[in-house]
Amino acid sequence: MNKVLTTIKNLWKKFVDNFIKMPLRVMAHPVIGYTEFKEDKKGKLSVAIGMVIIYALITIIRYNADGIIINANDPTKFNSLKLLVYTIMPLIILSVANWSITTLMNGKGTMKQILTMGGYSYFPLIFVSIINLVLSNVLTVSEAQIITLLTVIGVVLMVYMIFMGLVVIHEYGVGKAITTIVLTIIATAVILFIALLIFDLSSQIYGFIYSLYKEIVSRYF
Repeated sequence: MNKVLTTIKNLWKKFVDNFIKMPLRVMAHPVIGYTEFKEDKKGKLSVAIGMVIIYALITIIRYNADGIIINANDPTKFNSLKLLVYTIMPLIILSVANWSITTLMNGKGTMKQILTMGGYSYFPLIFVSIINLVLSNVLTVSEAQIITLLTVIGVVLMVYMIFMGLVVIHEYGVGKAITTIVLTIIATAVILFIALLIFDLSSQIYGFIYSLYKEIVSRYF
């Protein structure tokens, strides 16, 4: 029994250290935190992935569990897979876009470091989402602005963590970091455009093959 309790205690301590203390340190002291994150290998991709998964699960729960004062979702259109993709794909696409831009602009960060930094930046959104989930079920309509304010704070903190992460990880100045962010947004738009073209082309090819298959079946079978 003591061994089980010790194991649980160690796992909890590891969880607190990795998922709460380190992200809080990065958010409160970004230069020091991201330096340790990069140089001392304190940033872990597994933790970053865990952060994104936690946020995705909270998003899925909130679809139906949010209070009526802010919940305009249609329960009949609930699709957990779609919500999961919408939560995870932006991080992957933005990380690929940023890596492609910073590689051309002498950025020092690797793809793994960019992905890890992006995952850690979900930290404020996770806590704000949990708080908003609770508040949405206890606040009145006139008090709903509190939820909006907390959401804005969460997004601002996330953007702040991403910006400081780009500055430290790529060893950029503020001006160059802003330039790479603008170029990253443009690169993201290009990636999405190409992805949509590929999807549209694939749909047309599938439609043609399926029509051809139906025609052959109707004629010869």
